[in-house]
Amino acid sequence: MNEHITSAELQEILAGRFAPGRMKTAVAHLIRGCAACGAVFREVCFPESAPASGRLAYDLALDRVLDFSARLAGLPAGERSRFRKALALLAAGGGVLDVAKAMRIRGLGVYEAFLARSWAVRYDQPREMLHCAKVAMEMAEGFKPRAHGRRKVADLRARAWGELANALRVNQQLGRAEEAFGRAFSLRESGTGDPLLKARLLDLEASLLGTLREFDLALRRLEIIPVLYRETGDPHLAGRAMLKGALYTFYGGDVEEAIRLNGEGCALIQRERDPQLAVTATHNLLLFLVECRRFPEAMKILFKNRPAIHRTGRINVLRLRWLEGRISYGTGKLASAEEAFRQVKAEFTGEDLEFSRALTGLDLAIALMCQGRIAESEQEVLESAEVFRELEIHREILGCVILLEEAFRKKEASLELLEGTVRYIRRRS
Repeated sequence: MNEHITSAELQEILAGRFAPGRMKTAVAHLIRGCAACGAVFREVCFPESAPASGRLAYDLALDRVLDFSARLAGLPAGERSRFRKALALLAAGGGVLDVAKAMRIRGLGVYEAFLARSWAVRYDQPREMLHCAKVAMEMAEGFKPRAHGRRKVADLRARAWGELANALRVNQQLGRAEEAFGRAFSLRESGTGDPLLKARLLDLEASLLGTLREFDLALRRLEIIPVLYRETGDPHLAGRAMLKGALYTFYGGDVEEAIRLNGEGCALIQRERDPQLAVTATHNLLLFLVECRRFPEAMKILFKNRPAIHRTGRINVLRLRWLEGRISYGTGKLASAEEAFRQVKAEFTGEDLEFSRALTGLDLAIALMCQGRIAESEQEVLESAEVFRELEIHREILGCVILLEEAFRKKEASLELLEGTVRYIRRRS
């Protein structure tokens, strides 16, 4: 293949008809950012896109090619067309019934399509993430050892149960997530011993342990995972595990070490392979810097990365705006902080964002109290307290919220109490 990629070659890549080795070469060339190939890329993948959407279209399409490259490489040739068809239906907004109308819900290609869709919507559509993971698990349970081999079937089932466990975690069904991980690890013991599967399950389980505030246990797994990924030749995934370790180190109270680990992880990841991961790393660094009160440095990084973050979805944009409000508060720009917090609170809609909405309300209460608007601050605290009561949150957090609420009702609340409560909740949520 010539250095530059033609329209015909790109269509072959998207159709999954390149050999994995040749596809890897083509993808590597796209990642380097060739302007000529980028134009071909947009023409093939988004022929009707407006020029203003070109960068976003490029990122989305490149992500699609990278995902195809990884997933198609592990599928038998006869399953690739089924994978493409099922994934296209799911990406177009269809569900399992739509796929069932067009094709039989069976085989590795369809199984892989549901796993791919589950992972693709993990940030913005948690319910769909869970739905697709459940379908993949049910499919895996139906795979026959005589068709795929006993150990291979155990691997396929372990993988599906692990992805289901992670989807349950994202949907705050933590008890069921623990049970699903138990099933996944049990199945892996009967499998082929694939080190990538082991690393993946440990990686996902570390996320659950972090959610459960078991940071020591999570970090022990995250010490093992980068080694496993490096041994299999994937430094990007090793970097991803280090970024997760940085976040849990931060939650454990060592902010400077978290910043160091975040930097090491960023040096290993490939932004083009997972643009969302790079955005998450940037968001976490901003979070760490704000906690250290290094506001000028945080503001520089925020402005530098704002365009990239704005290309990754509404929730990330809102989280960035939330951090911007905290930076404004930290630098004494109270009116700007209030404006940011009000905007974020208003746009954090949907039951999956109620916790974030309530916490933003407490940030707004702080900004209002600093301006001497005590009655408005109290109203925000009472509204947030009501939301926290309705959510299944840790007893320690709920206890702090109740104490804060009582202090306001008795007119005994102080800025120090309010700031301390928010800081406690943020570290434990």
